Formats: sequence, C-alpha cells, structure tokens
Amino acid sequence: MNDLLAAIADLEHVVAADRKFDYHRAAGLLANAHAQTGQLERAGQLFAEVTQISTTPETLYNYASFLKTANQREESREWAEKLLAKEANVATVHAERERAWFAKARRY
Repeated sequence: MNDLLAAIADLEHVVAADRKFDYHRAAGLLANAHAQTGQLERAGQLFAEVTQISTTPETLYNYASFLKTANQREESREWAEKLLAKEANVATVHAERERAWFAKARRY
C-alpha cells in the first residue's frame, strides 16, 4: 500500500511484541521502512541487529540496497554476493518465492 509511516508504526508494534516474529522478517521490514523514509541511522541500527540473525534473501537484499543508499557501495556489493551465494542452497519449495531477490541481487 506504500504507506511507510503506517507500516513503521505497525512493524514497531509487532517487533516490540515478538522480536523473532516470522523469523525476524518483521524486524528486517522495519529496518527497510526506516531506510526508505530516510531514517538511515535507525535503519542501520536495525539492520546491524537483524543481519546477525536472519539470512532471508529479502533481508539480505534490502540491507544491500540500504548500504547502496548510504554510499557504502563496496559493502553493498559484498552483501549482494552473500545473497547470491545462498541461491544454490535454497530449497525447491522456497525457490519460487525467493527468486525475485536473487534476480535483483544479480543487478549489482
């Protein structure tokens, strides 16, 4: 729906209630929403935490995008490469859902 401020409020509520919700996906989405609204410091704090735990392609891609936005291009490329390294190990059942993130990472 592209209402990032509402998304931030909702995700803050979810993360406060259960930090591990959906395998830390909510925290990763919260970090990404902060990044997209220009709150780079808060996004960086959240991404620093969530990337230590979550290895989902969506989170890795969003972190790489955040780093690119923050002019950390070399580190951004490194995270995109980490994402692409996971591609061979993604279970077939998850491959279709995650394919878009791998395709985006190849563009780095």
